[in-house]
Amino acid sequence: MLLAVWVTALLVLLQLSPGQAQVPIQANFDPSKFQGLWYVVGAVSDDQGFQDSKDDMKMPVVSVTSLANGDLALKFGYPTPDGGCQKIETTYTKGAADGQFSDPAMAQTDIRVASTDYDHFALMYFETQKAGVRNVWLQLFARTPEPFPEGAQKMQELVSQVGLNPSQGALMPKSEQCTGAMSQ
Repeated sequence: MLLAVWVTALLVLLQLSPGQAQVPIQANFDPSKFQGLWYVVGAVSDDQGFQDSKDDMKMPVVSVTSLANGDLALKFGYPTPDGGCQKIETTYTKGAADGQFSDPAMAQTDIRVASTDYDHFALMYFETQKAGVRNVWLQLFARTPEPFPEGAQKMQELVSQVGLNPSQGALMPKSEQCTGAMSQ
């Protein structure tokens, strides 16, 4: 009987995604303090599309609005090679815990604000499921186009905990392509 319980527990643990149990969520997350303009200053991911294009990417901009029901409305601005700005709007649906969200439209099944001080940085965790392939992302958001040291340190600490390697990451070069476009 004890062996059956142990085997069942082991199988349950093996079915958990590698980083999921180790990913923190910001304690006492306050969406009203989180809203505003953020720059994506760095990213780490095992996503092959990101790996193929990370050397050519420029710094995206994100405008976050806190909604009354606890969801977050986001507008992303991605610099394009032709000097333009591609805008994408989406809503992160509030999850089981404050600071946890999902976005089925973007195939993001688990979004977590892993850490933030609201004024300088936010460390974001994303898990995606596309065509049966699971990918993990960490993104470092900053209120200015400069990485904030405390946020960068927290990102560095979390990279291996979620099964990523620092070599899978990139700092995003500054770009003003989308800053003005996001305020329109």
